[in-house]
Amino acid sequence: MRKIFVAVAMVLAALATFGATPAAQATNIGYEGCTPGYWKNHTDNWQEMTPDQLYGATFVDARANVAGLTFLGALSARGGPGADGAAEILARASAAAFLNAAHEGVGYPWRRYLAGKDGRPPLVEAVDAAYASGDRATMLALASRLDADNNLGCTLS
Repeated sequence: MRKIFVAVAMVLAALATFGATPAAQATNIGYEGCTPGYWKNHTDNWQEMTPDQLYGATFVDARANVAGLTFLGALSARGGPGADGAAEILARASAAAFLNAAHEGVGYPWRRYLAGKDGRPPLVEAVDAAYASGDRATMLALASRLDADNNLGCTLS
């Protein structure tokens, strides 16, 4: 129970950092986001990542069932029952979120340039904390938040 509480607290802290810190280098921060489907079908628009890079190299606390996926594979994860199913749902949402945040042309709320307490972007901190919790509800709550941001509207062609 304490592990879940600590993980939820870490997710909330990362969210608070995201909301309170202005981005020195980021431009075009706002209310845009492209879906996992967009990123799956437009790999030529990816910045700072390639389709064959391992998801678990960025999100180091990812559960074993998703850590070995490529970023392109994570965008196709389906989900299912239990914590492993929630991990797949979070993998899909967070892979798209990372690509949105990394792209200079997307005014995504979670800009990659915001540094968290350990120098990692708050998006990565929040996702890793959700995975570390091992709690299905924690992973699904963050996936839902990211999914909403990923569906804000994509202005990329």
